[in-house]
Amino acid sequence: MALTGAVPCMDREQEALLKFKEGFKSASESFSSWTAEEDCCNWRGVGCDNATGHVTILDLHGRDPYNILQAHLVSPSLFDLPYLRYLDLSLNDFQQIPIPELIGSLKYIEYLNLSNANYRGTIPSTLGNLSHLKSLDLSGNGFSLRAENLSWVYGLSSLKVLDLGGVDLSNAEDWLDAVNMLPSLVMLRLFCCKLPKLSQNLHHVNFTSLKFLDLSFNNFSSTIPNWLFDIGHGLVYLNLSRCQLQGVILDALGNLASLISLDLSKNGLKGPIPLTLGLLQEQEFSQLVVLDVAMNCMEGSIKEAHLLKFSSLRVLDLYSNSLALEMSCQIGFSRIMYMNLSFNELKGHVPDFSSQLQFSQLDLTSNNFWSPLPRFSANLRVLFLARNSFFGHISNLCGILSMNNSLTYLDLSSNNLSGEIPDCWKYGYYLVTLNLANNNLSRQIPISMGQLIHLKTLQLENNSLSGEVPLSLKTCTDLTVLDLAKNTLG
Repeated sequence: MALTGAVPCMDREQEALLKFKEGFKSASESFSSWTAEEDCCNWRGVGCDNATGHVTILDLHGRDPYNILQAHLVSPSLFDLPYLRYLDLSLNDFQQIPIPELIGSLKYIEYLNLSNANYRGTIPSTLGNLSHLKSLDLSGNGFSLRAENLSWVYGLSSLKVLDLGGVDLSNAEDWLDAVNMLPSLVMLRLFCCKLPKLSQNLHHVNFTSLKFLDLSFNNFSSTIPNWLFDIGHGLVYLNLSRCQLQGVILDALGNLASLISLDLSKNGLKGPIPLTLGLLQEQEFSQLVVLDVAMNCMEGSIKEAHLLKFSSLRVLDLYSNSLALEMSCQIGFSRIMYMNLSFNELKGHVPDFSSQLQFSQLDLTSNNFWSPLPRFSANLRVLFLARNSFFGHISNLCGILSMNNSLTYLDLSSNNLSGEIPDCWKYGYYLVTLNLANNNLSRQIPISMGQLIHLKTLQLENNSLSGEVPLSLKTCTDLTVLDLAKNTLG
């Protein structure tokens, strides 16, 4: 946008932009202001240097699915903008054309985003000429975009962000050595890249500025690499999920003391969760917000006192391991929002969660908990306690179903719960699924269940319910699954 008193757009660069526009199939809203009569510095998506009039910014990223650009070519005129520093053509449709070789001539470019733009072919090695480049995003173009090697990144000495997510790097044997030559790198995303291997050692780790590392959805079939622990204390996000990792989680992972999010889910890791994961030293992992080791082969016991040291934890996912944790009433995650401990070997009493005001989702499905149903916070949205040995009455549910609650999914099936179903469903406005099947519940179905107007699934089968099915259920017009079998209803 040109300001009052600013130098107008250079004629040669305005002509270059108009020629660039001709490479697109339709005159979309993005080009509505692109007219020869108007100073190009006032065109939508164009920014200029006010002192020289040179075009420095071209931002034509797709803003919504109904207003994307479709290009049948990238006009060479684009590269007649020698002072361009910022180029964003993401979220458009370039209809499987290659990224042009001439892109390496934009010698002052600092930000380049061609993500989710339907490019194909080999990434041009001329990108390595862009020594001023700080951010490069080519992600989301699918495996139709590939690189035979990454040796071209050696020339990107200023690079801080490299995102090649979804690019086919199956032949890029040098990928790790290449990115290790980028000392200023802060973010590296190589998720779902068919990376050929994960080297266990580096002679010297250069990319110690790294804060964000995502290598998920690759088939490494290896252990967690040793060089990872030498990156430094700055790493805050680490995602190695779905990488077919094997072996144990080494104690050295505790060196990454600044981690906020750690995702090692869906691998073949085994052994115990190491004590260095914030469990021995108060300062370690005190900042950890997300801990996800779901769907591994982790085993051993976790002491509840250790978990309490994760004072900032908001997401804890230990789903489908063989972990043992005997919970007591001392547990206190003051900020946790999502906890999935299902399909483990957890046992004992479930503590009182009524004071956990941040809790929104709790899943303890398929464990060995044996206790009366505890109290829970009215802030819960999802509560899964199925396939345990909870016993006694379920009157505590009325504490969740208080005014202004947000409970959406409730599953208490396959336990030893008994007594009558409490008549407190008038506040279950948001409830979509209610499953109380396979228990010992008795007496009548409460009339207030008819006030669950958004309910889609109601399962009460295999209990000892009696009496008439209440006519009030007719008001549950969204109900698609209703199972009342194996009761003594009239």
